[in-house]
Amino acid sequence: MANHDDRSGMQTAADLARMVKAAVRIARAAAAAGLHGAAVAAAKEAIPFLVKVVIAVLIVLIAVPMVVFTALPNIFFGYESSDTDSVAHMTQQAMTIGGAYMSLEEFEHTQVDSVVTSIVNEYENQGKKIDRIKVVNHFDEDDLIWLIAINSVSHQQDLNTMSAVEIRNFCVSRLTYSPSLGIIGEGDAAETTLTITVEKLAPEKLMVDLGFDAEAQTWAGALYETLKESDAIQKYGPYFTPYQPDYSGDSGYDGEASHGSSYGNDIDISKFVSPETKNNVDLAAYAVQAWENNWGYVWGTYGNVLTRSLLDYKIQQYPDGVGAYKDFIEENWLGRRTTDCVGLIKGYGWLDPTDQSIDYASNGMPDYGANQMYQSAVDAGADHGSMSTMPDIVGLAVWKEGHIGVYIGDGYVVEAMSTKKGVVKTKVEGRGWQGWCKIPYIDYLEE
Repeated sequence: MANHDDRSGMQTAADLARMVKAAVRIARAAAAAGLHGAAVAAAKEAIPFLVKVVIAVLIVLIAVPMVVFTALPNIFFGYESSDTDSVAHMTQQAMTIGGAYMSLEEFEHTQVDSVVTSIVNEYENQGKKIDRIKVVNHFDEDDLIWLIAINSVSHQQDLNTMSAVEIRNFCVSRLTYSPSLGIIGEGDAAETTLTITVEKLAPEKLMVDLGFDAEAQTWAGALYETLKESDAIQKYGPYFTPYQPDYSGDSGYDGEASHGSSYGNDIDISKFVSPETKNNVDLAAYAVQAWENNWGYVWGTYGNVLTRSLLDYKIQQYPDGVGAYKDFIEENWLGRRTTDCVGLIKGYGWLDPTDQSIDYASNGMPDYGANQMYQSAVDAGADHGSMSTMPDIVGLAVWKEGHIGVYIGDGYVVEAMSTKKGVVKTKVEGRGWQGWCKIPYIDYLEE
């Protein structure tokens, strides 16, 4: 009986979604006839038999086409822009949230990268060498559409209650994986292989876990069917190309950047003022040490030693990003500690002072990208502002779109700049930083 109810519920959602799409076609026809202001009303009058929840879906689909992929009236009504404040605000919010959704495929890759990096480091700290890394990924576009639909319904499709950070956190909690270590081959050809299996999403279970009632499940099902049938992910994905990450780092800078004079993989905490806590002074000392020892840059790393198997894995995952720098990375960074820009901050947060291992997502430091790290400070009400207001406090984060660094005092920043530059020291002035913040996940000591 339960299975029958599930099937009928999903069938109802599909049927209602078809009604929604029919209503959208009516609205578009009304708009083409010049009835822009009456489009929603005309659609509602033409389909009075729609249930309340689908009326809500209809209104949102017309007001925010394809949920969040672009904004009124660009898609349904064919206009390029609007000069009204309310629509302009909705457009900006929709593009921000849409960018977060459309980056989930890349996010899922980078999240798995972080997990793989952590597991490889853990095994190799135990003296177990890993020859090959294999990822079996069952998470696909269908799962992405369900995540968009379910998360949108959980917010009742109110764009003002959504944020890119919240979307990322939601998806982190729904990504499940399982690692296994085994031997493939025999004799000299035997390889120790780490296999990471990323599981498919279970939408019905997820909706139950979130406490969705029957109406909310129907709403999510209608959104899912509409997005899937319209091929929205593929159709509107190009709108968000600027939101995709640059795997080579901040490679456009050609100004002055200095390198350290040493080459070592040891992490020395003897100069930390409080190794048992996470604080700004020790973050700055950690960053300076990374600069002094000429750490390298590889996307998705955070201070671990770059092994052959980990590099091969990243090249396979990002053939046009990391793979494009294969020869350079092999010559300069293989066998040495590497990080990306925000990995410099996360690596300190995850550092275990007892054995100097870097343990993924530990000590309350989340796995955020550069933009998310800065935005989390803004959202948490931490001290932040434009560069003209930045105080002279070591361990502040300095930020610009897609990139972040650590202020070390006296007008200088240590940053993991790019694949070709690695970790360098630069002047704050003239670097193009847009803002500064106190990182919410560490303490700021009186100096």
